[in-house]
Amino acid sequence: MSVSAEQMLARDLEVINEMTTAVTSTLDLAEIVRIALSRIKMLASAEAISLLRYDAERDELVFAATETLRESAFDDTPARFSGGLASWVARTGRPARVNDPAGDPRCAGTAALSDRHARHLLSVPVWRAGQVVGVLELADRYDGQPFTAVDEAALLAVAESVSERCDPERLPHDSAALRTLLAEVSAAVPSQAASLLLIDPNGRGLAFSASRQLEAGLVDGLRMPADAGIAGWVARHRTPLLLDDATADPRWHRAIEEHTSFRPRSMLCVPLVSKDVLLGVIQVMNRVDGRPFDDRQLRLAQILADHTAIAMENARLFRQLEEAAVTDDLTGLGNARRLNRLLAQLVASGQPLALLVLDFDHFKDVVDRYGHPIGSQVLAYLGRLMASRLRPGDVGTRFGGDEFAFILPDTDLAAGIELAEAIRDAVAGASTLEGSEIDIACVTASIGIAVYPAHAADAVTLLQAADQAMFTVKRAAKNGIGVAESR
Repeated sequence: MSVSAEQMLARDLEVINEMTTAVTSTLDLAEIVRIALSRIKMLASAEAISLLRYDAERDELVFAATETLRESAFDDTPARFSGGLASWVARTGRPARVNDPAGDPRCAGTAALSDRHARHLLSVPVWRAGQVVGVLELADRYDGQPFTAVDEAALLAVAESVSERCDPERLPHDSAALRTLLAEVSAAVPSQAASLLLIDPNGRGLAFSASRQLEAGLVDGLRMPADAGIAGWVARHRTPLLLDDATADPRWHRAIEEHTSFRPRSMLCVPLVSKDVLLGVIQVMNRVDGRPFDDRQLRLAQILADHTAIAMENARLFRQLEEAAVTDDLTGLGNARRLNRLLAQLVASGQPLALLVLDFDHFKDVVDRYGHPIGSQVLAYLGRLMASRLRPGDVGTRFGGDEFAFILPDTDLAAGIELAEAIRDAVAGASTLEGSEIDIACVTASIGIAVYPAHAADAVTLLQAADQAMFTVKRAAKNGIGVAESR
């Protein structure tokens, strides 16, 4: 085995081990996906990558996380380049590496990539005939690390090799030559974005620019049938696929191309499967150096996808357990743990909210007449009925035998009373238990309402205020709504 092959193998193993540690150290699904895509993209040096989640209920693939290459042609707008790191490099003829663009005065302005909220920048001059004719600038390495002296030397070497092609009179009108040039830059130092700026021959400073950037989320949310396209074939057969020209394949689905104008060439596509359950598909498209992917990269992508699938499944199971811990088994609403936790979080954030506390009237009469099993069915039925009256963002909980609480974020007293009336009317209108002849017409609801911050300064006091308002109604006429006393 040659030294280069040994080094390549060591690098691959290092990335695999590092990613395995990273994805298994978190149960946050979004973080798992971010880590996985960044590592696969780095190993493959890819222009675009997508994770498509499998929606089993609808039998569809959904673009859940994407990074897609977007290229811009030359733009002659000199006012854009009145400052920034590229302008400093053009003026001084010196390269620059910046790890804190926001705090570096050389980056002040709007030149090139300095305004894309990059964490790291690398900018070098392009010399031609003894003069600076342009600037090559990169933002954010693929692996998220700062640019190094090795990166700077590699980019300077590219700047020297392309200098004869950087003719401000011709290059702005040759899109093919521009694309090839930027591809060479990206291949030499893989990064999230690359830009070439040329000095205007009429002396206006940096006037022409072109760039290629990986942009996240361009097609996120896009859906397609689970058997459509190359990704659909991989999902159905659960078999990895390597293609030298994806668009020439009869299975190619044009969804990405139609939404982003991105045209794939070489492609890796691997399934995400854990415990024989299909979770999704990962697509990797176009090496930055223009070469096709190879079998080694396909194997590595599948290994990383397998580790990702295991981590995703663990995160899903954790969410299920976490949700079960705060869910009432009988009604499907939240339980006392969720009520106390969420109410404290919302009050601590200072967010205004209304809290309803509800207790059923005459529920004991139903239990005495029909027994506890029927009483449980009545609670479950009325719980679903009340939940159907809630708005998006509202949270219903059952925290006692027949006591319920409803948290209504960003809700004032008037809106809280309106929703309380809808819930009270729904309970009063239920004459029989769903699917039976059991009479529950006697069951009504007494509801107390308290609003933060008008009625309480903390979560415990707010719950007490709403509870006291409910008991005031219950001791009086029942089947009504009471408002807490103001502080």
